[in-house]
Amino acid sequence: MRDQDLRDAMMGLHDGLSRIFFAHQTALLDRDYARAEIELARYRERLFAHAQDEERLVLPRYRELGGDSSDAPTRLFLGEHDKMRGFVDEFLTRVAALLERPDDRMLLELLDREAMHKNLVLHHDLRERNALYPFLAEQLDRSEQAAMLEARAFRGD
Repeated sequence: MRDQDLRDAMMGLHDGLSRIFFAHQTALLDRDYARAEIELARYRERLFAHAQDEERLVLPRYRELGGDSSDAPTRLFLGEHDKMRGFVDEFLTRVAALLERPDDRMLLELLDREAMHKNLVLHHDLRERNALYPFLAEQLDRSEQAAMLEARAFRGD
């Protein structure tokens, strides 16, 4: 089926990112802030690389093909990517503070902020899964999808 290649590959990366963020949050619950920082740095690296691939390869093509006239315009995806980057950088600062001075109140505040990030990621994921990638699957043939996948810098773990 035409819509499986690009969508499945890119959404599979989202699933991998979720697993890394879960490992980070599990470390927070264990109050293992060093491990939480390592997992969060790993998450950041992969999230940012994946978003950069989408911004460099996927979203320009989506815009060219008329995606901006849909209910999910390019500016929405770009804005969400920027918000996610901001959240993750904030989280790294907060985890560093917990490493220096463990504090339950700071931990709970971090978990609350992370819940906001997870909600944003959930909605972003749904928009990509249900709008962006199905739209591209309808517009791009298999060879175009394969070329887009081949040009990615980030391919997951």
